[in-house]
Amino acid sequence: MLNNLKDFLKIFRPKTFKKITLYLFHLSKREFYFIKKKKFREGYNYFWARIFSIEEGLGLATPFYRLNPDFAPYPERIELEVTTKCRFRCPKCEHTYWNEPQENLSFENFKKIIDQFPTLKSVSLTGIGHGFENPEYFKMLEYAKSKGLFVQFFDPLFLQSEEDFRKLIEIGVNWIWMSFDGATKETLEKSQVGSNFDKVTNNVKTLVRLKNEMNSPFPELHFQPIITKYNVQEMPKFVELINSLIAGTNQSLTEIQFIKLIPFKENEWLVPEITDDILEKTQKEIRESKNLIGNFVRIFPQVSKAPISDCVAWTVPFITVDGTVYPCCSLTEGNIRQLVKPHTLGNVLKEDFGEIWHSAKFKNFRNMIHAGKGPWLCCGPRECSLYGCKPGRCKKHNK
Repeated sequence: MLNNLKDFLKIFRPKTFKKITLYLFHLSKREFYFIKKKKFREGYNYFWARIFSIEEGLGLATPFYRLNPDFAPYPERIELEVTTKCRFRCPKCEHTYWNEPQENLSFENFKKIIDQFPTLKSVSLTGIGHGFENPEYFKMLEYAKSKGLFVQFFDPLFLQSEEDFRKLIEIGVNWIWMSFDGATKETLEKSQVGSNFDKVTNNVKTLVRLKNEMNSPFPELHFQPIITKYNVQEMPKFVELINSLIAGTNQSLTEIQFIKLIPFKENEWLVPEITDDILEKTQKEIRESKNLIGNFVRIFPQVSKAPISDCVAWTVPFITVDGTVYPCCSLTEGNIRQLVKPHTLGNVLKEDFGEIWHSAKFKNFRNMIHAGKGPWLCCGPRECSLYGCKPGRCKKHNK
């Protein structure tokens, strides 16, 4: 039942003991830092995120949620979209093919949303846009950290200045996932159209240097390449490059999360074929690295999907820039947002999340998944990318 823990252990073979030791050593160093700074609430929330979160941690509580969805507490982690603005035109991304208005979440509405989660421990600022396009982004980060939350965000590290990195360190943002889709200049700038390889790699080095100068372990920097036809051959080279970029870092553990492209009509031509040879070379590079962990999402074709009844993604609701509540972030990907929006679970800018969470609609959604009956939201518009739920086969269960 401990799927997350099993996946965690698989990643580490054949040097399981060494890597688990590295993980625990890294965690203990972070906790000692919080104790030394007398930031006990932040230390607890960091520990919770690394142990119980289904994204940043081992997800050790998930078997209980699978056993009975009523065991799931009021959400302690949420994902929140702060903008739909983006200056890139990446061929892989649905934003490139949108006709939607680009908008920012206001700081006032950000506070309104965060305050609806009294037991919140972790917030991930993610979505279709890049947070630094929102002029109130730093105010949001400061507010979230003032509550002692574990705060992470996704970003291509393109817009920041050295002053911005200093502010992120001072605020104490915990985690940055760098969107990084090319191990060479040609590939990155073809994959993330509008970016600049030299600029973003220099920004990584700047952040590493400033963390050392300011004697801060935060923000931790981790990497997330989306694997397409453009960069699939560079998977082993990603590991080499990242090792060189973080050389001298005070970060004892760095994660690389390789994610295979989620296809939709406009980008399906970019779906890669990932050979065993590429995977073996990539895993070998990771095993031989001193402080790297590699995660692989939707990469292994021979691994069958888990049944929909195993899904607990709904414990981490995703809230878009207009306040719409989705049971998970996958439903906002694949250029189907307008298709599924009429069927979502509510809007936190129009009603309290507590009413949404305890509503008959959300309860029915959770119970259907527990019973192995995929709701239309999960698999009506398209096949779920993680669980065994085919489109069109489960609409009858949504009645």
